[in-house]
Amino acid sequence: MITPPALLLSALVFTALVPPPCVPLQTSTLIAQACTHTPDRDLCLSTLRTAPEGSDLRGLTMAALKVANANASAVYNHISGVLKAATNSYEKQCLTECYDNYQDAMDQIEDSLAALETRGYDDILAWIASAMNDADSCEECFRAKPGYKSPLTEMNNGFDHLCTIVIATANLLVDGEE
Repeated sequence: MITPPALLLSALVFTALVPPPCVPLQTSTLIAQACTHTPDRDLCLSTLRTAPEGSDLRGLTMAALKVANANASAVYNHISGVLKAATNSYEKQCLTECYDNYQDAMDQIEDSLAALETRGYDDILAWIASAMNDADSCEECFRAKPGYKSPLTEMNNGFDHLCTIVIATANLLVDGEE
């Protein structure tokens, strides 16, 4: 009969010999492959490695889309607050444009999630490129008039980087037609 201390010791030895659960090798390879095509490799790696959906390229793409959507929603909500506090008419104009653009970006990400379900990978690429253009247009509004600096540059850049993760995984889907 095995005594409780012996059982505990056996369990400890077994768990010491078995590596902790981690990202499967194939998934890890896919993540590394996708992240080489992004401007912020560390952001890409941390985003995809923690994705619960990420056991294959479709799951990684879904995870990236969800993170980009959550980010777009956060930017959208932030713009709403900044817009309420804005006093300059040109700044209000640009913030209103940004607000509308991020609503469009969230819609495009939702369309991308639907396209992922139907394996419309080229559609994902088109929708995400359009969402990225929305963030770029937000920045351009502020740059168009001398003396104005976008209060959203860092957030727009972050959103852009998250979208490149979607593009990287979707491009692998297109290449492999998984």
